Amino acid sequence: MQTGDESKNIIINIKQNGIKWINKILKDKIIYNEPGSISYLLYGKKISEHSININFRKFSEYLIRELIKTKSNYELLNYDMKEIYNGKRDIYLIFKNNNTKIIYYRELRGNINLDTKHLQNTITKYNHISNLIKSTYSNYIINCGILNWSVYNRTILKDGLINIEAFENWGIKIDHFEDLLNIIGVLWNEHDYYLYFTEIGSILKR
Repeated sequence: MQTGDESKNIIINIKQNGIKWINKILKDKIIYNEPGSISYLLYGKKISEHSININFRKFSEYLIRELIKTKSNYELLNYDMKEIYNGKRDIYLIFKNNNTKIIYYRELRGNINLDTKHLQNTITKYNHISNLIKSTYSNYIINCGILNWSVYNRTILKDGLINIEAFENWGIKIDHFEDLLNIIGVLWNEHDYYLYFTEIGSILKR
């Protein structure tokens, strides 16, 4: 685990680079509602939330990868997940700890809408990907799960807790942002985490 000052400097740098990424890459992809829609009639010109949800997933991947890259004992692994698993457009993250010999595989989700009807499909997918990774890294432990990065921890959640419990009872780990920080050993407090994303929201509205 890094010291408070070390983590503070890392977070400041990552936050600054994240805002540069937002201004350079994401803002040009944002779509606004148009006249002729009920949304425009009621609220005037505003950002399409659907557009934000689609494009913001890439920012979460960028941010998390940058956090992992600050730790010398971790290494990001690159797999073509669309090719591996039926061309799915979900975002996946795979990284390994060379000291503990653990490979972490996480599906990144901003919305924790876990459909228990698809639980068996999720288990099948995770087993398939886990076995694929194991074929290359036979001396590593494979740690699979879902990373719901849009909340710091689940104490804030009301909806979806029953579904989360169902997934976890079947061995599908559900992590939140604090869990990721604990895994890689970086300090970023909850209050500042939420303030940062509020700041990004203000930037996107400009």
